[in-house]
Amino acid sequence: MVKRNKSDELIIANKELFFQKKEKGKRAAELINVNKELAFQNKEKEKRAAELIIANKELGLQDAEKEKRASELIIANKELVFQNKEKEKRAAELIIANKELAFQNAEKEKRASELIIANKELVFQNKEKEKRAAELIIANKELAFQNAEKEKRASEFKKLNKTLQEHAKELAISNQELEQFAYVASHDLQEPLRMVTSFLTQIEKKYGDTIGDKGKQYIHFAVDGAKRMRQIILDLLEFSKVGRLEENAEKVDLNEVIKEIISLYKKQIEETQAIIHVDNLPSLQTNKTPLRQVFQNLLSNALKYHKKGTTPLIIVSSKETSADWEFEVKDNGIGINSEYFEKIFIIFQQLHNKDQYPGTGMGLAICKKIVQNLGGKMWVESKEDSGSIFYFTIPKNNNTTL
Repeated sequence: MVKRNKSDELIIANKELFFQKKEKGKRAAELINVNKELAFQNKEKEKRAAELIIANKELGLQDAEKEKRASELIIANKELVFQNKEKEKRAAELIIANKELAFQNAEKEKRASELIIANKELVFQNKEKEKRAAELIIANKELAFQNAEKEKRASEFKKLNKTLQEHAKELAISNQELEQFAYVASHDLQEPLRMVTSFLTQIEKKYGDTIGDKGKQYIHFAVDGAKRMRQIILDLLEFSKVGRLEENAEKVDLNEVIKEIISLYKKQIEETQAIIHVDNLPSLQTNKTPLRQVFQNLLSNALKYHKKGTTPLIIVSSKETSADWEFEVKDNGIGINSEYFEKIFIIFQQLHNKDQYPGTGMGLAICKKIVQNLGGKMWVESKEDSGSIFYFTIPKNNNTTL
């Protein structure tokens, strides 16, 4: 029982071994196939290895080229970096340049606008010039015509001047004769008037008791008329002499002249309690006598024509202009109506009754004639009952001093 089992095990073991051997043979066949496959694969690997060797050699060559190329690329990159920096620098410069160009363009546009305006102005001015040129052409034609007329007139003026010079000579001779006549006439007229006055005075003394008051009044009228007639003759003689008497110019202190006149009228000033204020007047290189006569007449009138019950106030002043000395005599008297401003400078023109304000009406006419002969002018500003201001000017010269 035991032995059979052992045999069976052996059989089974043999079978097992046979099976294993068979499997091994099968496995060996598979291994042979695998080895063949491996041998084939090894050949392929060797072939691939040879190809790889060749490829590696190719790769080595390519790596050398790549390294060379890499070196070149490094150099190129450095060059690019430098170029980029240069480009950035250039870009910054271009930005600045663009800003400058933008500013310049703005200035150019501004200038262009100004030029457009200027061109418009020039166009307008050119039109105005053309218009003016046309006007000048017309004006030149007019001037040419006027010049022709002037030449014609000049010829006529020459003839007229010659005639006037001849008349001037005749007038000079006539004036000299008239002056001599005025002197002789005044002298001859004064003698009869003195005689009339003298005889009438003698009649009054001798027959005063018999002729009565009425006769005495008539004698008084006759004597007064004779005296006034004599004064008129003297004034006319004085008027005729203005500008004809030769007197050497001298340095005249007008302050001293006014003092002399005030001294002359001292009694009248005290009677009326007049106040005379004199500013600092200049000294002039001129003829003393005529200028003294002007101031004397103006001060005399200011005292004469004062308002009753009012203290006379007279102010004498002067001011310097570019060409003249202007003098002013101001009073607070009875004044003058503006309609008589011209009349008072004409001989024998009295505005008041001779009994109220005595005089011949010659004083202001003489003053104006003196001032005109000295090269100046005379005028008045006044209102009735508000005083008067008499002005006159004396031209300056190189010898005028303060």
